[in-house]
Parts: sequence; structure tokens; C-alpha cells
Amino acid sequence: MNKINKDLVEGENKAPFVIELDPTTVCDLACPGCISGDLLNQKNPLDRGFSKDKIKEITDDIIKSGVSAVILIGGGEPLAHPTTIELIKRLGENDVQIGLTTNGTLMGRYIDIIAKYVSWTRVSMDVATDEMFKNLRPTKTGKSKFNLVVENMKKLANKKRGILGYSFLLRTMADGLIENPAGSNIGVIEHTNVYEIYDAAKLSKEIGCDYFELKPSYDDFHQIVMHSEKDIQIAKTQLEMSRNLEDQNFRVLESVMLRSALKREKVGEQEKKYKKCQSANLRTLITPSGCYVCPYFRGENSKKIGDLRFETLSEMWNGKLRKRVMDKLNPSIDCSNLHCIRHETNQEVDFIIDQFKHKKKIKDKALPRKDYFI
Repeated sequence: MNKINKDLVEGENKAPFVIELDPTTVCDLACPGCISGDLLNQKNPLDRGFSKDKIKEITDDIIKSGVSAVILIGGGEPLAHPTTIELIKRLGENDVQIGLTTNGTLMGRYIDIIAKYVSWTRVSMDVATDEMFKNLRPTKTGKSKFNLVVENMKKLANKKRGILGYSFLLRTMADGLIENPAGSNIGVIEHTNVYEIYDAAKLSKEIGCDYFELKPSYDDFHQIVMHSEKDIQIAKTQLEMSRNLEDQNFRVLESVMLRSALKREKVGEQEKKYKKCQSANLRTLITPSGCYVCPYFRGENSKKIGDLRFETLSEMWNGKLRKRVMDKLNPSIDCSNLHCIRHETNQEVDFIIDQFKHKKKIKDKALPRKDYFI
């Protein structure tokens, strides 16, 4: 029985195995319909981002606690924090695996360190052209950084030891004419990107990415957006065209729930019969304004399990507040109407625990490389 399985069954893990960390809420882009739009660029300095000293403390805490992997995400652009790159270097030097989700605009100055220490980097692109980037991923002044991001990705592709991915989120009129998170009318969703799926996949391969990933869009309640029949048919055709680009060095991936989006299935049909979220016992979300059971409840007070501005990682994870929130958390009720990317993980972990409890043998699944991101 490996350590993760043993700790899961016996409930003894004294720290999360995986941490999703928002170093900052600051972002240099102003993407319309951003699911974290109301959390970006907080005015209160305490909520805006961790202090430099606090990032160092959190880094030391992570290493000391034996956390296996950290995913830098947002809530904000991770690389916008002035000490994120120091965090990456220190975690990497101490054998903590690192995942990075980024908009790619600030990677250029940190290519060497990212290439050396980051296990995987996923760049949110959603487009294949400069013009569409200006529509869907503009700066606050309405400019496009598309060419800069492409160049940064090329530089990383030439030096990387880990995996580089090109993320493409479906965006159409069905996402709504949502005001820009920056508080202006720049880049409201008036354009669809489905016509650029193939060209984006082709570009990602030319850049030197390991994969291109097509993702469904979600509303503020984490329900799949119902795109029009016309847009979905175009997306399906473009996806199939993209598959012809695959070879031994490049893959086209479908994100969780993409099939449901392409079938235009009704939202809220991911039935959760389990009453405990095992994923929340494996991993957690840390943000400048507090720690939460998972990213779906980022910023929701009832799912806040602690605050690393005022306590250590160990105090939070083993504290009374987290225990109280976790005891109340019931996925069959609290998460019944959202599409959770950890749903299959929860089912698999429940199965493993049941097998162990009944003293049945579990076959280990071989992975192409050691991966502790669960």
C-alpha cells in the first residue's frame, strides 16, 4: 500500500498532497466573461496578493509539510506576483512538482527557470489570431499581446524539460454579452472563436507544444454553456480536422465535459451519489483572501477552511474550521448542480478505499512518468 492510499484509508494525511495556489489576484488582461472576474485586482491590499515574506513562509511550509505538488493558478495571473519565480525555483530545488497555468504574457523574463523546474505549463490562449485575441483576451486598454505570448511559448518550447500545452476555451455569443471585468466595454463577447480551433491546434504544434486542449465554457454557476447548434457543428468539424495533426510528439486533448458540451446536453446531470469529497482531502486551494475546499468555491465564505495570512499550512489543514467545513460538505447536495472535474477522481478514490476496507487487491496503474498532481 503506497503512502497516498494508506493515508486516505486511515485518514492520516497531515497536509494536502496537492496545493492549488493563487499568489495574486492581479491580472494584466481583461478577458470578457472571466469566471474569476469579480475576484481580480482586489482593491484591499490584504486581498490583492500575498506579501513577499508570506510567500516565502508558505513556500517553506509546503516543503516542510511534504506536499507533493503545487499548481500555480488564479484568481489572477500567477507570474504577476514579484516572487512567484522565486517560489518556483525553491520548490523545484526541493523536489516539489510544479504545474503552471498562465496567460503567457509574462513568461519571457522567466523562461530558463520555468523550463528547468516546471513539470507542466498550460497557456490559456483561446484563439489562433491576433485579432481574435484582441476581442477575447485584451489588455485593459484593448490591445493584444498575442504575438508576445506566441514568442514566449516558442522560447519555452525550445528549452523545456516538462510539458507545454495550448488551452483553447470555447467562446461564443452564448457566453453572453458580459461586461469586461476591468469595468469597461472593451472586448464584450460579440465574437465566436469556433472557426479558429483548427488553426489554433496547428499553431500550437508549430510552436512546439506537446498538446492542444479544447475546453467547454462554464457560467458563473459552473454549468456548461449551451452553445448554438451551428457553433457546435463547426466546433466538432474543427476538432476532427485537428486530430489529423496528431503524431507521437503532439496530441489533441478533450477537456473534462467537452463531450457533454458538444452534445448540447443539459447542465447539472453529473450525478454525485457520494457524500464526502475525497478530492478535498487530497488537495486544497490557497488564495490571498483565504483557503477554500476547491476552486469551485473560490471566494465563498461558507467553504473557507482557513487563512494562511494568519496561520500556518499545518494549522489550517488540521484546524477546527477546516474540520467543521469538511464535516458539513456533502457533494450530493453542495455540488449537485455543478460540473466538477474531480468527479471521476472522487469515484475512483471511493472505489479504492472500499477495496482496501474489504482487503481486496488493487492493481496499480502504470503512468508514463511520475505524476503527483492527482
